Amino acid sequence: MPETILTTARLRIVPFEEADFPLLFDLHSDPEVNRYLSPGLAPMSEVEVCRRLNDYIGDHKRLGISKWKLETLEGEFAGRAGFSRLDDPDGFELSYSLKRKAWGNGYATEIACGLVAWFFRKTSEPYLMAYAVSEHGASQRVMIKAGLFYWYEMKKYGVPCRFYRIERKDFERFSSAGAKPADELVH
Repeated sequence: MPETILTTARLRIVPFEEADFPLLFDLHSDPEVNRYLSPGLAPMSEVEVCRRLNDYIGDHKRLGISKWKLETLEGEFAGRAGFSRLDDPDGFELSYSLKRKAWGNGYATEIACGLVAWFFRKTSEPYLMAYAVSEHGASQRVMIKAGLFYWYEMKKYGVPCRFYRIERKDFERFSSAGAKPADELVH
């Protein structure tokens, strides 16, 4: 079994392996899962999923930070979650994409809170950001619950998106005050 990156009350994150291609392809073959991701409502092609999987595996090996496989503690695949480096705007982005079967269980909030805490404990980065298509209110609520604040709106890939951000100093202030659930969710 691969190393565990993060464990929360109900979930764990482990690095992707090449054998996980069918899981990732199944996730991104669902048009509803892709609704707010690029390329949108269309399922991702096998070539695109393979490229992404190779990027996730390579980023983890090279950098120790990536988008990872998200599963329940019972081992059921729930989606992917983690980080990627952006150029515009510059910095690390928190992201998550869950299978439709995993929606409505609070998993996105649980893993986002856990990942925010992991990020600031494991890196020296000054801030973390996340973004969602402007009309995707559910994802924006997850970002707010994870401690990120609205930052600004801009077009990404031609689509209006809202960016959220949390700075290290704010995370440390929240953590020391016990104001955010991240520490309670991470084991």
